Amino acid sequence: MLANAYGQFSPDGRAFTISDPRTPMPWVNVICTGRYGLVVSQRGGGFSWFDDAQHNVLTRWEMDLVRDQHGKFLYLVDGDDQRLWSLAPTPCSPAYDAFSCTHTQGSTTFESSLHGIDATWELGVAFDAPIEIWLVTLTNRSERTRTLKLASYFEWTCGVAPDSKREFHRLFFNTSSDASRQAIFATKNMWDIRPKSEREHWNKPWPYVAAHSVGGDLTPASIVAIGDKSTFLGRYGDTTRPAALLSQPTEKSIASSFGRFGDAVASLGGTVKLKPGESARVFFTITIGNKHAEAAAHIDAIRTFDAAAGSLHAAKQRWRELLSPTQVSTERDDFNLLNQHWLPYQAISGRLWGRTGYYQQSGAFGFRDQLQDSQVWLPLDPAGTVKQIMLHAERQFADGSVYHWWHALADFGNHTACSDDYLWLPFLVASYIRETGDATILDRVAPFVDDATPTSIVEHCRRSIARAFARTSSRGIPLIGSCDWNDGLSAMGIEGKGESVWLGMFLCGILDDWAEILSRYASAAPALRDRAGEYRQKRMEYAAAIEAVAWDPVGYYRYGTRDDGKWVGASECVEGKMHLNAQTWAILTELAPPARAASAWDAVKKHLLTPFGPLLVDPAYTVPDADIGYITRYSPGSRENGGVYMHAATWCLAAACKRRDADTVERIWNSISPAWRGRDADAYVAEPYVTPGNVDGPLSDKPGRAGWTWYTGSAAWLNRVSLEWVLGIRPTWEGLLVDPCPPASLGKVDVTRTWRGRRIRVRFDAAEYDPKATPAIVLNGEALADNQIRPEQLGASSEVDVVVRWGSPGATEPEPTVVVSKQPAIKQASPKQQPHRQQV
Repeated sequence: MLANAYGQFSPDGRAFTISDPRTPMPWVNVICTGRYGLVVSQRGGGFSWFDDAQHNVLTRWEMDLVRDQHGKFLYLVDGDDQRLWSLAPTPCSPAYDAFSCTHTQGSTTFESSLHGIDATWELGVAFDAPIEIWLVTLTNRSERTRTLKLASYFEWTCGVAPDSKREFHRLFFNTSSDASRQAIFATKNMWDIRPKSEREHWNKPWPYVAAHSVGGDLTPASIVAIGDKSTFLGRYGDTTRPAALLSQPTEKSIASSFGRFGDAVASLGGTVKLKPGESARVFFTITIGNKHAEAAAHIDAIRTFDAAAGSLHAAKQRWRELLSPTQVSTERDDFNLLNQHWLPYQAISGRLWGRTGYYQQSGAFGFRDQLQDSQVWLPLDPAGTVKQIMLHAERQFADGSVYHWWHALADFGNHTACSDDYLWLPFLVASYIRETGDATILDRVAPFVDDATPTSIVEHCRRSIARAFARTSSRGIPLIGSCDWNDGLSAMGIEGKGESVWLGMFLCGILDDWAEILSRYASAAPALRDRAGEYRQKRMEYAAAIEAVAWDPVGYYRYGTRDDGKWVGASECVEGKMHLNAQTWAILTELAPPARAASAWDAVKKHLLTPFGPLLVDPAYTVPDADIGYITRYSPGSRENGGVYMHAATWCLAAACKRRDADTVERIWNSISPAWRGRDADAYVAEPYVTPGNVDGPLSDKPGRAGWTWYTGSAAWLNRVSLEWVLGIRPTWEGLLVDPCPPASLGKVDVTRTWRGRRIRVRFDAAEYDPKATPAIVLNGEALADNQIRPEQLGASSEVDVVVRWGSPGATEPEPTVVVSKQPAIKQASPKQQPHRQQV
């Protein structure tokens, strides 16, 4: 399904199997269960961490986009002829007779055949403990008895990454071998984390104990543990042919490989003897504990292959349970598999829990970033959104400002003058209340960074909004500060004069929501009702100011001004004439009058839509401009600078739905769907199963090339836009609105999502969509007066069936059907065949 030159999706869409490991870039899986996580590529490259993927990394790794040769390895050696190969392509790059790497939610599996040996290596992470599990099965397919040596290998980091100054860092390790547990333990006497005082500079221990263990069908007497790099590789040795595996190390060299005087690594292995057709099962673990006893207890909890396999199976089942509340079935495979499996998994495992990917080893919380990511929980488990809201509220200062990002483990952050960060708190609180109807969150309390007094969430949100009010120009446009959502506009408002029209639009949407919240849920508090009126008035003032100064006579909204008063994102500019967000948010917040909304949307379609997705800025900056910011320093056509910034592209998709422009919905979806674009893998480059952060635009020499996957807020947003706007199942202040704007290629749609504790099943045929008609709704067999489902209409049933028609409300309900997914009959030219769009 949706195959390309390197692999294909499984029939159910849960997995992607890579059959050729020479993918254009590393195609990885990010597996994290909340605290412990790992990144693994299709070649076996990657690393492991606990709590913070930058400051608490267990295994050493170096980002290498071309070679992808740093990771955790498993070797096999044939005892008869000393042939040596690895179970994943890294590091030996063997010419397998057969190979596959399958990424799915919660695990990655390598399968290979070589020299008559079938090998399976599955990696994952337990959900109930910080334990990384490797399951290995070896099967002898030859006609003779085989004696095989199996061994693991990786280097310890035990602290902050990247660990590049190894001659310095190796001086602080202490490794030991525990023969009774068949394990290696590692500690480090120095933690190169940000010091809180001069006394702590290189003078603080890594406060954990890491361990690596092996078990299963290895011959007990053959098991060897090595803890030093030179002992394993040999002097000037190579990971493709480690000396310790090709000749037996002496007992003295093995014993001396542990302690405090080597270059700390971990290798565990031994031999298995297999008759023809016979199999052996071996398992490895990597774990971490606060003390030696805790790490040892994790090892002791998994002492058999069946226990290890059971733990990994339970983790994969847990992932299925987490993602199961939403079920999506249409006639587009890419739409189904992305929204049912991969987008929520990417948002949760990669962004919320792991906070890392292959391209950015971060570990930090972004105030705006993980708040937006937590939208993924709304239809799955809204308590996850609450948890994120409360976590972020504690990173707000009493004046309403926030940390732009912070590291919880390292306990430091970046307190900036960025102008949009703090507004995402009221945005997400409003989204949560609209979804659940639960206003009790307003009364929950959290301290400020600089004031430990517990303060209500409603007050935290008030201070966010008040800060925006206080940071407004004399003509009524919010100040951009050191940036708004577009971080690359980093110099427009450093002097406190530059403005952001987009920020004003975003603020207008928030004021609409909060006027509604305070009117609905603050009836017993006159002061809050008065504030609702203030917010409505402020919304009108900001909207009037934007309409008065920001409309460009050529037919779209300008983006903002620099400190010197010059416009950015306007027709008068030499470069960067038009910015996408000012157009889409004018539509999404209903700020634009009808004629201007139509004109702005036409401008988007004419100037910003490309075969690779909607451009964030056009034309790209080719000359750096220190008065605008670092966006102008990117290569033209990359990231924010004239590329497709996927996060903003999802907002463009929502705007297309808002405009009831189904043809453009289809056009945008085809241009940004990674599974659809990824059919031409060499042009698309990135993984076809997760969203990228950016795609190169027309001025790049590789237009359509995707990058910065996994660690991007576009996953949660694309999932939300798909469910709420394309499929149209959208919570409102009145109830649940059912108002799809589906591309025709979706065909027959059958989707289930949870709302207010009920499973809501919605069915319709996209071929019947009429953008000029209000859809008619049949709820549990009864026609509704409109397309809004009120909570009181749900009745006592835990499951609700909704049929959508673009015709008479009394239309006959169709028989339930099983939707068979198929490829849409849509032809999309390759990027080189596409005509260049007209420039502004």
